[in-house]
Amino acid sequence: MVCLSIGFVGQLAASYPASVIGVTLAQPAFLEYMGLVTLVDGKQQMTKNANSLIGATTGVFQAGAFCGVLAGSWVMDRYGRKAGTVFCATLSIVGGTCLCAAQSIAMFIVFRFFAGAGSMAFVGLIPVYSAELAPPKLRGIFVGMNLIGITFGYALASYMGLAFYFAKATAAQWRAPLGLALIFPVAMLLVLPFVPESPRWLLMVGRADEARKVTMQLHSVRGGGQDDSDGDGTEYARREFCQMQMQTALDQTLNPTWLQMFTRHSYRKRVVATCGFAFLGQSTAILVINNYGPTIYRTLGYGTLDQLILQCGWITVSIPSNIFGACIVDRVGRKPLMLASVSACCTCLIIETALIASFASPIGAIPNQAALRACVAIIYLFQAVYGVGIDGAGVVFYSEVFPTHLRAKGVALAMATISLANLTYLQVTATAFANIGWRFFLVFIAISSVGLVWIYLYIPETKGVPLEEIAALFGDPDEVAIFSENIQLNRETNELVINNNAAHPLADSSTAQHLDTKQSFY
Repeated sequence: MVCLSIGFVGQLAASYPASVIGVTLAQPAFLEYMGLVTLVDGKQQMTKNANSLIGATTGVFQAGAFCGVLAGSWVMDRYGRKAGTVFCATLSIVGGTCLCAAQSIAMFIVFRFFAGAGSMAFVGLIPVYSAELAPPKLRGIFVGMNLIGITFGYALASYMGLAFYFAKATAAQWRAPLGLALIFPVAMLLVLPFVPESPRWLLMVGRADEARKVTMQLHSVRGGGQDDSDGDGTEYARREFCQMQMQTALDQTLNPTWLQMFTRHSYRKRVVATCGFAFLGQSTAILVINNYGPTIYRTLGYGTLDQLILQCGWITVSIPSNIFGACIVDRVGRKPLMLASVSACCTCLIIETALIASFASPIGAIPNQAALRACVAIIYLFQAVYGVGIDGAGVVFYSEVFPTHLRAKGVALAMATISLANLTYLQVTATAFANIGWRFFLVFIAISSVGLVWIYLYIPETKGVPLEEIAALFGDPDEVAIFSENIQLNRETNELVINNNAAHPLADSSTAQHLDTKQSFY
């Protein structure tokens, strides 16, 4: 429940401000107030620089996200995961307040940077926090359930945009949805005193007694342990803490620098795996469809109200798909879900592109209603399959691949990659749609197709592997202080016994033991 509470609230604080821009740009009142439309012969038309300014509102958010996630990783490593939460919330509150009060498009664009920094910093923080609190066999569902918070935030932003479309005060139509973004970072600050610090971070900074206490509390409920004979989680907690403590002692001897992540082969392999999949996930066109959904529906001939309704429905589809993905990721595995999801997204995009090219470029004098409805249906299906594997497996994968001394930096790099990809795509999307229309989707189809081959050849499976043993998957068995299967409980003395000679499927004969195995860990 601890992992779920911080995950849900934190990801609401991240996803709502990221998604609300889609409905904001669909509000005529916002476009008029910001001078992005003008009346020509009694009809609204976009101003000459409107597309570039709209691109800036989305692009600068991602620029802020890039900076925020890197700065947040430093705060997490230096001051702890809870301090990182305060950092994220502060940026989100400052950015959200000034967006709600924006008096011009220039002011709006400037503070989208701060909102983006806080939002993406949360996305970088929460998976790390959840992964370090969750047991290995449930890590997929615990980290994956964070995505329910993300998708709920996306859906809520769309529904609030629809609800306030009917507000009589034109300012409320777009200011109110933006202002609601402030609720979630404030709620995160209120929840923070009731959640523990990460025991792995506590060990890294030498606070072993606090780490032991947190670990025992996390497994103190009946059924909280894994392979636990007493059923109350105590034996599993002792074994887990033993492994954590030994691994931390080894990690503290390693070099936790940014340079090491790119110069050491096994670390570089992890960076390529996480950042590559992060880039690939955004190269399916997911955020283009999310942020420009109303624009796409307008291209298909739907009015403003229908655009908002369709956007709400599209976002809502992601909630059950993410729940389903979180529930099966620990059974099916990360890699199969990644392959299936990217393949399905690419297929949907091919069909969508063909339909738009044939029936909506432009829409004929007598619209083919069946084809236009099929376009919407395919976009909905795209969202469903994306949520199961790319969202459901990707975030889990990012959070578990790196060792504790590099985890915050590693997840930050993956999230920074997402931000850079989004910055690139969103900055050009408005102009691309205006000039080449459906052909813009061909870029995403090509990248997704190549990405499928890359996933199959490069991405390893991490299902069920303790965080302390992931290094063995990337060619570093000597960085695993002890494998969990080598830690046993002597029931006569009630002491933990470490068997250095036991075999493990991820280890090889060169695996070294770095610590004194007679040390007491409980």
